[in-house]
Amino acid sequence: MLGLTENIDKDVTEAVSFIKEALKEKPDHIEIEPGAEEKELLVLDKDLDQFSFEKIPDISFVGKVAAVDGGSATVLKTRSFLIGIYRAGYVIFQKGKRVEENFLPLKMEIISLENSAEKYLSAYSELVGQVPNEVPEIDKILDRLRLFAEWILVKELLKRLEKGDMILVDGSLRASIVPPYELLLEVTQEALNKGIGLVGVTKTSTLYWGKKSPLIPMVVKTSEEFCPESKWFCRLSDVDLALKNPNWFGTIYVSRLKASSDYAFRVDVNRLDQTEPEKIFSWLSYLSSDPAFLGYPYPLAAAHNRARISGSEIEDIKYRLQTKALEKGVSSADWDLLFRDFHEILNADLNK
Repeated sequence: MLGLTENIDKDVTEAVSFIKEALKEKPDHIEIEPGAEEKELLVLDKDLDQFSFEKIPDISFVGKVAAVDGGSATVLKTRSFLIGIYRAGYVIFQKGKRVEENFLPLKMEIISLENSAEKYLSAYSELVGQVPNEVPEIDKILDRLRLFAEWILVKELLKRLEKGDMILVDGSLRASIVPPYELLLEVTQEALNKGIGLVGVTKTSTLYWGKKSPLIPMVVKTSEEFCPESKWFCRLSDVDLALKNPNWFGTIYVSRLKASSDYAFRVDVNRLDQTEPEKIFSWLSYLSSDPAFLGYPYPLAAAHNRARISGSEIEDIKYRLQTKALEKGVSSADWDLLFRDFHEILNADLNK
């Protein structure tokens, strides 16, 4: 392969050595890494031992549980604008049955250098009632619009649901650019006032262990020493410390919700919620029994599958756009000139 075999072999050996070191590492602290646009890094001093892991009892959940999620995708893109689609919605379950769902119609957005600020400011103001400090780059706005739509639905659900019900969101309860501080301040307080559980479950987490390893797999590895073949939860953040930090609206846990599941997740519980953690995690475990998604709350899986944008939908909309463009007098040559990407030629064999 172009004379690179020896170099690659050396790199592979070094990478494996790094992995082995990461697996052996004992942390002197746990860090939560900020996202690309976030400025803050939270360090949590905590040693994991047998007292860190609590087994989840078996308690069924009798209230309603709503799960909110959304999906977005870029359909066409040039240097100066993009055309994208998104949708958001929720499902409500009670006693193991889907009793309601509501998904907004698929929405198309044309985001350009000219209109990006107006679109973003309008959506942000609708959600928070304030003007944001900055407008992101064009490439980030589509996902922001989708996330704003999700949180508007959370606010609507808080008005409709009753004491003892629960709302699950895909993601953390940390205030950043999305969701903004003002929003989480409002919804966590409203959830407390109405006695509604608010929980964020994160499929992919930026938590890491020490200096090398992703934290969640290492917490799972440690759990096997103290509570093997069990379902458990482990609190990472100190409640008092979290309350002093204005951006952390969730008490952070890692949990394996089913003993036979291969997966554990970061779970953020509304830091104002006074419900015993054992109850909250027993309810989450009860909701995570579907064999297809064992160990992950089924309402969130159902919302995700209903909201996601499929490849066939993207291709269908591309076809409709091009067909309509041809009808309106846009030539095939001009269409190709605008949207052709040479990467597609270079990587054509990878797409077969």
